[in-house]
Amino acid sequence: MEKHALRILSMLVLTVTLTASAVYANLGGTIRVNIPFDYSVGGKTLPAGVYAVNPTTTQGVLRIRRRDGGAAALITTREARAQRQPGQTKLVFHQYGNQYFLAQIWTAGESSGRELWKSREELDLIKNAAKNLAQNGIGPEVVCVVAE
Repeated sequence: MEKHALRILSMLVLTVTLTASAVYANLGGTIRVNIPFDYSVGGKTLPAGVYAVNPTTTQGVLRIRRRDGGAAALITTREARAQRQPGQTKLVFHQYGNQYFLAQIWTAGESSGRELWKSREELDLIKNAAKNLAQNGIGPEVVCVVAE
């Protein structure tokens, strides 16, 4: 009975370790980036500054933390696929006027990245942007910030 419990525990530890490794491999470890504007992520607004993006031990969850420790958020992501491997590690934001939303995270040379779920606030802006696009030909912009 003890051998069986030990075997199950060993398999659980191995599974968690492999999952964490896969997330780290997908993200390429810690990403450091200087974001020059305030932005929303996970329903939270974070100020401009230098940030570190790290995977957590929970699959698909990333930690984004300002280097001075003043702001942080945990974000849930899903896998995204690129048609071409990006040449630079970058964060992709959706811009609606003066509001920015973190949308994707890409690591140089990797064909898969991480995509964030849209917040309720961004979904409302998308709805309004669709009206502006129909009336004025103006829609949201995509802004990329290259990592250090």
